[in-house]
Amino acid sequence: MTNWTNWTQRIVVALGMIVISTAGVFAQGRPQDPLAPLKRAISQASAPTLSPAQEAALTTLINAYKTALPEESDEVIEAAREAYDAAILAGDLAAAQVQATILTTRGAQLLDARLQATAQLSIGSIAVLKSGGQYDPLITKYGTDRVLHLVSLQDVRGGVGGGPGGGRR
Repeated sequence: MTNWTNWTQRIVVALGMIVISTAGVFAQGRPQDPLAPLKRAISQASAPTLSPAQEAALTTLINAYKTALPEESDEVIEAAREAYDAAILAGDLAAAQVQATILTTRGAQLLDARLQATAQLSIGSIAVLKSGGQYDPLITKYGTDRVLHLVSLQDVRGGVGGGPGGGRR
């Protein structure tokens, strides 16, 4: 009887592991709703739910935002970083300074692009929320900092950008 019990336990554990791993695969395959954090906040603030037109407008803004983000890998930054490192290893201060200027200039350009895209998304999202009566209850419940955080997609994908070379995924 002991062998039978051990085998039964092993089978149950194995089946449980299969179910858990399968559930994880299916969960990863489902697309996440980028509006989920905002919808949750709207519900918690007892504000009117988003209308289908508002959801469509917000989705359009999000897609435009994603399109406007610079590519995650930037060839200019990668090449300048390699040249910068090579100049340092060679002891060439002048060359390192040139590459440092290239790195900071390109980094500033990429940051500017991300900030511009975030501003367009946030301003557009706030206008949509104001038109549906959600904005004031959100501000009352959460304050301006949290609302800005919500409308700038900082709750989606772990943040707006990913450093000087990163953004779009």
